[in-house]
Amino acid sequence: MNVLVTGAAGLIGSHTTDLLLQNGHMVDGIDDLSYGTLDNLSDAIKNKNFKFIHDKVENIKNYKTKYDIIYHFASLKKAWDGSVLSADILDTNYHMTKILVQRCLQHKTKFIFASTSDIYGNSKTFCEDDNITMGAATNIRYSYALSKWHSEQYILNTFQQQGLECTVIRIFGCASKRSSKTWSGGHVPLFAKLASEGKDIIIHGDGMQTRSISHANDIATGFVSILNYPKETNGEIINLGTNEQTTVKYIAELINTYFEKQSKIVYVPTEKVFGNYQEILVRFANINKAKKILNYKIKNSTNFVVQEICLDLKFKK
Repeated sequence: MNVLVTGAAGLIGSHTTDLLLQNGHMVDGIDDLSYGTLDNLSDAIKNKNFKFIHDKVENIKNYKTKYDIIYHFASLKKAWDGSVLSADILDTNYHMTKILVQRCLQHKTKFIFASTSDIYGNSKTFCEDDNITMGAATNIRYSYALSKWHSEQYILNTFQQQGLECTVIRIFGCASKRSSKTWSGGHVPLFAKLASEGKDIIIHGDGMQTRSISHANDIATGFVSILNYPKETNGEIINLGTNEQTTVKYIAELINTYFEKQSKIVYVPTEKVFGNYQEILVRFANINKAKKILNYKIKNSTNFVVQEICLDLKFKK
């Protein structure tokens, strides 16, 4: 099939691109490289079935290629250094989605949307049909989750009312050696980078909050498997990730074992950093639906993900 991947140079976008090419599809990858890197596409670029488009997703209207499938990974991410305004996250992420959905309607293209587990907030079950509760609008940290939730609603309304072929995937935490080593890449690569440099590892709260971290290739495998179940996945919301839970403290301590100089682990009260934001205390991927529809399985443990990232950083030093 002819496939477009937005955010192709990012973490999950690049892994998905590789798998699509391995399965014989023709892939165009669009990315403005604001987060991703061409290094992540080093294998894809060698493939004659891949074309890289260095541009913003909003400019896709300038390209006339018709696609059978569009995978939409590109988005503005949370940024705590002020480099990205939260209002822009809300506006840009929805705007990109709307442009792509309208293109899909025009060309009868299936739309596969990468959403986020952040939408669940402090859920205890993480079921796809859970009612969603957000925090106060005065806290800017909710902007990313809200932008994804708004896009989900638009996509699924269009499915119900205009016949859009679509699947919404809520991604739980993942990483690989391709991950950004900044805040946007998540705590595992960020902690690993700090430990490799002998710098303090900062944990918000007591570190006993749990997270689920899978390998990005396991997430990409789930995205690609959607192509095998077009009817079963149409109009569905599906979680992808691991149901293995690890505490943030455990991850920091494990990462420290890979480097000769032990980083100091520093605990900072959550409210000092995020104000009235209610910290998520428990997170795991409820993948019962993915198992049922996609026969989805996680191959790599969280410990394997940590090992890959830490050894890659040591090798590069």
